[in-house]
Amino acid sequence: MATVAVATPRSMGTPRSGRANNALPFLPGYQNHTPRAHAKSQTLAFGMGGPMDNARPTAGSTLLGDMKGDVPKLDLSMLQEMRDPFHRYDMSVRSLTHEERDLAKESARNTYRPAIQPAWLKHDRQVLQFDAYFQEPVHENPKETFRIRCCKILYYLEDGTMMVQEPKVENSGMAQGAFVKRHRIPKPSGGYYTYTDLTVGVTISIYSRAFRITACDDFTRYFYQVSAKQELPPNEEIPLDSFRASDMPDSEAQLTARKALLSESKEYSNIALGGNRRNIKLQQYLENDRKVLRFDCYWDDKTRYGTRMYYTLHYYLSDDTIEMLENLPRNAGRDPYPVFWRRSALRKNPHVSPAPGMEEPEAIIYKPEDLIVGGSINVLGRDIVLYECDEFTRSFYRSYMSHEQDSFPIEQPKVTHVKLGHPPHHGFGSEEDSLASCLRLMPRPPRRDEQKLMVDADKVIRFEATMPNDTFEDENRRFIVAIYLADDSVCVWELRQRNSGHSEGKFASKSKKKNPATGRFFQSRDFYIGAIVEINSSPFHLVGADDAALNYMEENCNDFPVADVSKVLTKMESLKDILHGAGMVECADLQQSALSRGVELVDHELITLARKFGQYDASKNIAFVDAASVIAALR
Repeated sequence: MATVAVATPRSMGTPRSGRANNALPFLPGYQNHTPRAHAKSQTLAFGMGGPMDNARPTAGSTLLGDMKGDVPKLDLSMLQEMRDPFHRYDMSVRSLTHEERDLAKESARNTYRPAIQPAWLKHDRQVLQFDAYFQEPVHENPKETFRIRCCKILYYLEDGTMMVQEPKVENSGMAQGAFVKRHRIPKPSGGYYTYTDLTVGVTISIYSRAFRITACDDFTRYFYQVSAKQELPPNEEIPLDSFRASDMPDSEAQLTARKALLSESKEYSNIALGGNRRNIKLQQYLENDRKVLRFDCYWDDKTRYGTRMYYTLHYYLSDDTIEMLENLPRNAGRDPYPVFWRRSALRKNPHVSPAPGMEEPEAIIYKPEDLIVGGSINVLGRDIVLYECDEFTRSFYRSYMSHEQDSFPIEQPKVTHVKLGHPPHHGFGSEEDSLASCLRLMPRPPRRDEQKLMVDADKVIRFEATMPNDTFEDENRRFIVAIYLADDSVCVWELRQRNSGHSEGKFASKSKKKNPATGRFFQSRDFYIGAIVEINSSPFHLVGADDAALNYMEENCNDFPVADVSKVLTKMESLKDILHGAGMVECADLQQSALSRGVELVDHELITLARKFGQYDASKNIAFVDAASVIAALR
């Protein structure tokens, strides 16, 4: 019996496959049930620099939605038109839909730029990038003691944060990447790092680790140049550590030296196995056998008792060796050893090995192009000057270098007689007695001026002195400087001063003393009021003298120019206009006026004028000059 299918209300509907393939009429009650994905994708992500937006706009889409076409932009004319409520009845243009109007408002809001932009808007996505490195110690490693680790410092202008990251190197064996995460990094001295603290060539400290900034990118230089008005220093080279230096290829010099060692070892092995030694200079020997360049040269010995030594230089072209022979004149007083330099190669870089078996640098020898007449070569530390050559040498240089050798005449040095000086005084006795033993084999006592000793036997001139050594303790000290005219010996006594801390008595014993300013012994004319003399390494300023000393100096004015009235009046010729009608002039004022005119008057000269044409009293410190008397004397 056949089974009949009974139609039910659920089974009488249209199959899903049939509805899916047939287009539904646009009538009420007919709806499309095709499922759609309404979920929104997540675009917020976090990286080493902080939060970021991973949204990727597709082709034909805008930032405000998936709407096709351009987003309408609001301007002033459109806003004024929209104020009128009857703009809805304007059928000349298509009216905006609600969705287009919302997109236009959103676009105007997102693209608004204020006149004074905040930092987060003005410097949005602007980052300063610096290249830096820090030094990391390596312990218990025989190959290296430290390691240089390169990193990049990023400074975000929008919020003043910094980040330090180390580029990852494959198979480095170290944890690399973000070294310091993005945040505001504090300075050791207080505050936070800003872009003004970052520049090329400085070292900054980040959490007790020193980073040396060596370079920056082009945008960073442009930012400092435009915004900060500052030119950054040029980039620096990152120093090499032992690990990086071991990975670098060898230089040409190292390769050449290695090849030279290998070739030498190869040649030795070849000879040890019965091979023959290569004769590298065989061709040079066959072409230049018995061809010798001859030069005349000399050496100036600048040492004591040195003379000019003449040599003959032979350069053998067959093997590039040099021989030097001495040309000794008759009765030269030197041993007859004619060979100064035995025939061998002359090196430009002489080297002495401190121990046998050590490596020596490659020899650089003198060649024919180094031997030019008028030039010099170094032989055993001596500068040998070439001044002449023979005709064969000239022809060789014409063909070999296209150079014409010159000829320089020899100028004989001037003969100077070296006079021996006398030995210094040993301190015992007088200097004249010690010098007498140097002048004669049998010393004689020095001659003395007997007449002066008899005439000036009891004559002494005394001066009062102070010690101007800029020491507070010596300001109140007073001294008596006595000069004995019989033998020009000098003696110094110190006067007693209350609370000075120094006892009175002899300061310098009587003897002939040298003047450090002139190098000769003191004479009586070196002492006058106002002079500063140095005795026993101490300066003394002569501020006064007794009447006997002043009278003696004025009586013997030929020996004491400062006490000669006629010589002092000669200096006063240019001061007539100052003295005219002045009356009694104080000596200190007269000295200042003369100094303004370029006339220097010492204190003793003013005292001489005051004693002659005025009033002088040393006890009361009074010194005046009568201007009328001086003018009358000048006439």
